[in-house]
Amino acid sequence: MGGFSTLIILLLVAVASICDMTAPAIICSEDLYLQAPDTGNNLAVDFVAACTDNSRGDVNLTCSHESGTVFHIGTESVSCTCSDPAGHVSSCDFRVTVTDITAPIIECPVTLTREAPSTKNSVRVTFEPSCTDNSGRDNLTCSHSSRDKFRIGSETVSCTCTDPAGLEDSCEFDVNIVDITAPIIECPVTLTREAPSTKNSVRVTFEPSCTDNSGRDNLTCSHSSRDKFRIGSETVSCTCTDPAGLEDSCEFDVNIVDMTPPAIICPGDLDLLAPGTGYNLAVDFETACIDNSGGDVNLTCSHESGAVFHIGTESVSCTCFDPAGHVSFCDFQVTVTDTTPQTIICPDDLNLIAPGDGNNLAVDFVTVCTESSGGDVDLTCSHQSGDIFYIGTESVACTCSDPAGHVSTCDFQVTVTDITAPIIECPVTLTREAPSTKNSVRVTFEPSCTDNSGRDNLTCSHSSRDKFRIGSETVSCTCTDPAGLEDSCEFDVNIVDMTPPAIICPGDLDLLAPGTGYNLAVDFETACIDNSGGDVNLTCSHESGAVFHIGTESVSCTCFDPAGHVSFCDFQVTVTDTTPQTIICPDDLNLIAPGDGNNLAVDFVTVCTESSGGDVDLTCSHQSGDIFYIGTESVACTCSDPAGHVSTCDFQVTVTDITAPIIECPVTLTREAPSTKNSVRVTFEPSCTDNSGRDNLTCSHSSRDKFRIGSETVSCTCTDPAGLEDSCEFDVNIVDMTPPAIICPGDLDLLAPGTGYNLAVDFETACIDNSGGDVNLTCSHESGAVFHIGTESVSCTCFDPAGHVSFCDFQVTVTDTTPQTIICPDDLNLIAPGDGNNLAVDFVTVCTESSGGDVDLTCSHQSGDIFYIGTESVACTCSDPAGHVSTCDFQVTVTDITAPIIECPVTLTREAPSTKNSVRVTFEPSCTDNSGRDNLTCSHSSRDKFRIGSETVSCTCTDPAGLEDSCEFDVNIVDMTPPAIICPGDLDLLAPGTGYNLAVDFETACIDNSGGDVNLTCSHESGAVFHIGTESVSCTCFDPAGHVSFCDFQVTVTDTTPQTIICPDDLNLIAPGDGNNLAVDFVTVCTESSGGDVDLTCSHQSGAIFYIGTESVACTCSDPAGHVSTCDFQVTVTDITAPIIECPVTLTREAPSTKNSVRVTFEPSCTDNSGRDNLTCSHSSRDKFRIGSETVSCTCTDPAGLEDSCEFDVNIVDMTPPAIICPGDLDLLAPGTGYNLAVDFETACIDNSRGDVNLTCSHESGAVFHIGTESVSCTCFDPAGHVSFCDFQVTVTDTTPPTIICPDDLNHMAPGDGSNLAVDFVTECTDSSGGDVNLTCSHQSGAIFHIGTQSVACTCSDSAGHVSTCDFQVTVTDTTPPAIICSDDVHRTAPSDGNTLAVDFVTECTDSSGGDVNFTCSHQSGAIFHIGTESVSCTCSNPAGHVSFCDFQVTVTDMTPPAIICPEDLDELAPGTGNNLAVDFETTCTDNSRGDVNLTCSHESGAVFHTGTESVSCTCSDPAGHVSTCDFQVTVTADVCDRECENGGVCHGGVCVCPPGYRGDNCQHPKCPRGCPSSMTCVGVNRCVPIAFAGPRNGRTDNNSGSGRRGTCFPLVSYNQRIQTSYIKPVIRNIQISCGTFGLQTCNSQRLEYTVAYRTVYRTSYRCGWSG
Repeated sequence: MGGFSTLIILLLVAVASICDMTAPAIICSEDLYLQAPDTGNNLAVDFVAACTDNSRGDVNLTCSHESGTVFHIGTESVSCTCSDPAGHVSSCDFRVTVTDITAPIIECPVTLTREAPSTKNSVRVTFEPSCTDNSGRDNLTCSHSSRDKFRIGSETVSCTCTDPAGLEDSCEFDVNIVDITAPIIECPVTLTREAPSTKNSVRVTFEPSCTDNSGRDNLTCSHSSRDKFRIGSETVSCTCTDPAGLEDSCEFDVNIVDMTPPAIICPGDLDLLAPGTGYNLAVDFETACIDNSGGDVNLTCSHESGAVFHIGTESVSCTCFDPAGHVSFCDFQVTVTDTTPQTIICPDDLNLIAPGDGNNLAVDFVTVCTESSGGDVDLTCSHQSGDIFYIGTESVACTCSDPAGHVSTCDFQVTVTDITAPIIECPVTLTREAPSTKNSVRVTFEPSCTDNSGRDNLTCSHSSRDKFRIGSETVSCTCTDPAGLEDSCEFDVNIVDMTPPAIICPGDLDLLAPGTGYNLAVDFETACIDNSGGDVNLTCSHESGAVFHIGTESVSCTCFDPAGHVSFCDFQVTVTDTTPQTIICPDDLNLIAPGDGNNLAVDFVTVCTESSGGDVDLTCSHQSGDIFYIGTESVACTCSDPAGHVSTCDFQVTVTDITAPIIECPVTLTREAPSTKNSVRVTFEPSCTDNSGRDNLTCSHSSRDKFRIGSETVSCTCTDPAGLEDSCEFDVNIVDMTPPAIICPGDLDLLAPGTGYNLAVDFETACIDNSGGDVNLTCSHESGAVFHIGTESVSCTCFDPAGHVSFCDFQVTVTDTTPQTIICPDDLNLIAPGDGNNLAVDFVTVCTESSGGDVDLTCSHQSGDIFYIGTESVACTCSDPAGHVSTCDFQVTVTDITAPIIECPVTLTREAPSTKNSVRVTFEPSCTDNSGRDNLTCSHSSRDKFRIGSETVSCTCTDPAGLEDSCEFDVNIVDMTPPAIICPGDLDLLAPGTGYNLAVDFETACIDNSGGDVNLTCSHESGAVFHIGTESVSCTCFDPAGHVSFCDFQVTVTDTTPQTIICPDDLNLIAPGDGNNLAVDFVTVCTESSGGDVDLTCSHQSGAIFYIGTESVACTCSDPAGHVSTCDFQVTVTDITAPIIECPVTLTREAPSTKNSVRVTFEPSCTDNSGRDNLTCSHSSRDKFRIGSETVSCTCTDPAGLEDSCEFDVNIVDMTPPAIICPGDLDLLAPGTGYNLAVDFETACIDNSRGDVNLTCSHESGAVFHIGTESVSCTCFDPAGHVSFCDFQVTVTDTTPPTIICPDDLNHMAPGDGSNLAVDFVTECTDSSGGDVNLTCSHQSGAIFHIGTQSVACTCSDSAGHVSTCDFQVTVTDTTPPAIICSDDVHRTAPSDGNTLAVDFVTECTDSSGGDVNFTCSHQSGAIFHIGTESVSCTCSNPAGHVSFCDFQVTVTDMTPPAIICPEDLDELAPGTGNNLAVDFETTCTDNSRGDVNLTCSHESGAVFHTGTESVSCTCSDPAGHVSTCDFQVTVTADVCDRECENGGVCHGGVCVCPPGYRGDNCQHPKCPRGCPSSMTCVGVNRCVPIAFAGPRNGRTDNNSGSGRRGTCFPLVSYNQRIQTSYIKPVIRNIQISCGTFGLQTCNSQRLEYTVAYRTVYRTSYRCGWSG
């Protein structure tokens, strides 16, 4: 700036100059929009930019792009800048957009064909479509990617190329993958399987495989895997085909070899008894051989069945070969046994004395056994001679057996007696310490007893582990041996007391001083208990009943037990002051509320005094100066003294309102009446304000009341809670802006009368206005005006009182009513051809219209149509242009005269099943008939059961015409099954005691499937005699067909006499010194009186091992007949060897840290030859041993009472320091009056030795501690010199909490337009220490409270952590009722076909609180409303219980006139005696309203009508006033006849009235009510004849040709046909009848009759020929 200023000064000095302050003017091109060339993505663009300056000097113009620069596709900005010589700069910019309009060009490859590889079903195909675009950028996408896998087959690839401008091009090509690789199949090698041992075939599993690159193949084989292959060789062929039809095949052999030898069966070993008279026996037996191949086998044995076997045992071996050369063997033994037993002798029972030093004795004895045959015998006894026998009695059992297995037994007893007494030992005196809580101790001791018997009974006056009380007691023990010899001893047990007594003081006592003094006599109770149960000495510092002054005093007590032990306890007695204080409240206060508010600040005074002169705490529910609202509120006050006494008082504060409310009404309200009502619901809201904040505003009309068209005044009054009020009023004007509602009838379609072309038409129109006033309704045609045939329009206009106008119109159409005439031919009766069931039939129908107009004639069948056998109806209809329709019908009957043809099968032969005498036989006879329908019946149905033998089946076929044919065939059932024979099972019977044979009854049966008689015989009759042993019975049965069956069974008669068994006496033996058992020999004997073999078994065999003690031996003997005998004896083995005991060496253990004793584990051992011993010690292993040394004594006793003993020492040493106990850290509260506190505490020291300890602390209990924390440390020494330490902290804490004050509960009203309210309140908190406090509340003052009640909780804490709390409630009350809106009154038109209508309407209810509302209406939208007016009332309530109401009316108007129906015009004949007639008719009228209608006619039904035509008009009105009319004509005609009535018919009114049985215009046609068959016609009343002979009088009229020719009846064709029937069937019988209606000529004809089966008749056919 300095240089520039200098230049200015120089210029001013030199010359006068002009200063340039204007920037140059720059101009840019408009935005440029250009198209890119087809071959490129850019364009050289020329543009113009210019710059001029007012200085006329050079300017510098530059642009971001030069003109001619290349721009690429898209939009680029060009900015230009121009500066003038003065340095001013101007700029401008514009945009250049180059648009691409050239689509890209895509090229796809041609169809690609690739070969699938041999191992895959897909190929990765590479392709590269190309895309070029002038933009140089494109997005090329294809449905498949290059190198995608393509499966065998053809797929199309679609590609699309899109350039950045969104232009695109697409192409597609095919990819064909061809499969040229055949599948590869692999079969297993030859499979060889072994046939199972029980079958001749095997299920063989195989799994040929097939692989194909397609992954799909169809593999089939001539056999399935797991098919059964029989023994031998079979070839399996397999083929695999792929989807391309290429295939491969293979085959393999399956060989099933039989590797199983035949199954050979031999009998079990045979044990037989030699007969008493010889040494050999002929033996029968049975063997068998079966092979799985099912082929023949070769079975041979070393002995034939029935060969002779000698006494002893011989083997029989058998061999079997099967067709495959496999061999099987079996063998069995045949034993022939001798039956004579041997003799055994035992000694007498032995009685011996036991030695003094043992419990057993070796005993010698002799037993003898001899065999009568002189053969070797085997003698065994349960005890051997020289065996040891123990004190007591033992049985010796002996058994002797010979080689033949015969066994004899005997027994005897050995008794060893004891004469040596036992020896007993007691422990020395036992001393034990009583526990601290009991006066007795369980004491364990173990006296011992030894006896040579090894068994003794040791009893004492006290049991080991009995309880012994403090003091001394003597225990006496006695030992008795099994012989009753005994020894005794005794010892003392001393229990000493080492525990001080237990003393009990009461808890601290808190008592109230009497109102008249300052002290109180106090009773209390103390107790002292000692574990000894003896007397104790209890004393206290104060006696119970002593006087205590107000305040707190301590009482201490001491107790001594009999042993001199002492215990202490103490407690405190506190006496409290009981006199309450005095509180005074003011009288009730009555105040006036200010005019501008609903509350008032009120001052008052309450007083509280304490008789003791102490401080008091006075609080009230309201503070003096608090705000009181209009109304009455209670104030409650409470006063408490330091002793906790509380006094209360209360008073009321009433604030009265004297200010009236202020009301404001709206100005005059004008509303438009709705189109369908004469009233409007008008909403208005007058307002009222009152200092109370509450008012009751009422008006003469409610807001949303209905106001009718016109003007009404609304008066309103507002009253406050004090009854003061203000009022106002306003007008409501309702104006009508709606035209009247005009109603025309619907278009009327009426029928012109038969006698004219016009019609007087009555109709009804209506006009209704919402105002309810008079209207002016006019129409272009009056009701009753004449309308011509055709259609005319009627238009109507209506004006209402307000001048509004409405229009409507309708059309009246009068239609022609004269129908046309249709004529059908008579019924046609024709004969069906013999080779078919149908016939082409020609006929003519005619229809004419009296007006000569066109008609439309159609029939259900056309002339020339095919008609099938039977009767079909042809219905014809004719309609004219006016829509009138006439109908007629006739029948075409085609009769069948060709009988059906039946064919039966030839004779049928079937085989009866094995279990039945009948067979279901299937057969199918056939029947053909020209009708195509037949009824084929047979005497038996196909699949009926036929019994064995021959039966004839008869069949008949009947066609629909009743013609029939029949045939028959035979069914033969042959029996090929032999009868079923049943024998009983084998019989096992007992021979009687007096003989060797028995008469046996049995039952056999034979049944044959034929049900015929059978011939049953057996080798033995039932009741025959059978000997002891087994005999076979065989039976044979023949059936009527000569088939035979067999069965057999065995009868066994058994001997019933039992055998004799002998056991030895009980045996007593001595156990060896080195073992606990002994092998004992004995002999038992069993003999059978019959001399047969016996089976002797014992629970112990002779020579078996018996253990020390007594065991029983039980023996059982059974003979071949199953008889069983038993005996038993005892074997006693006695032990005389004492056990050996070993104790451990001295044991030393360390006492644990918390105890003065240790559980010590030790394990002395004891061995005894018995393997059983009782090892006891003075201490048990794991007993507790106290610090010091103790001796343990152990004794081992065996079951015989023999014993050994030993002892060892246990030393317990103390290595643990004493356990010192300090209290936990003490947290105490400082008193309100000082800063320090005397603190009592308790420490203890315990040593596991239970000896005296030395305990000292840095502070004594009761020392003074200041506020804060101090440490206390303690030390303890035990008798062993070990030391322990502990310490704790004492903390004295400030105790005064802060004071918190909450406001009283707050009640506020919610605003009318919201559901919440911001509420302000004040809480306070102070601390007596003067320190900072932390005050928090769950809600802040000014917080939002929702409608309802919410609690506010506040908490205040001081620096010492003391916390005070208070709470109050804030209630926000909802005062606004919900807003309810009802629909306007609803007007609907009832449907024409009903008196009700479902009506939809809309009602709404909302609440300012946003909460749910309960909205109900007396009718739901969509409810059904009946014709008339119904009110709908709705109620809505919100959660606060406020309720709003509204209502509206629903009017359903009936606009449908009633439906009236008159009869058609009536044509009646006047009687011959007059020219008038009473005529009855019926008219009806119904209305959709279902209400009563009023129907009147110009003539009543039954009125008299004169000859001629009269009109009757009827009118019907419904409850809504709608009117409908109808009319008809009554024509009375004189009875004049010009007809000739036949067959007794009478002419009446020009019409023939026919008698019963006749019909037709002249009664010329007879009637057959039951009908005639299809080949006949009715010629008289209930008379039918064949169609060929039905003609008038002298012949039949040829109606078919239309010539009316008549002819006579003559034979045209004659033939005979044999007809045979088997049931009641219709047949044709030759008869002679009248040919013609009245019998002027006769001719032979046929008549349909019914006859019985198997009667032959002949049939001749006749026809009538034509004579002219």
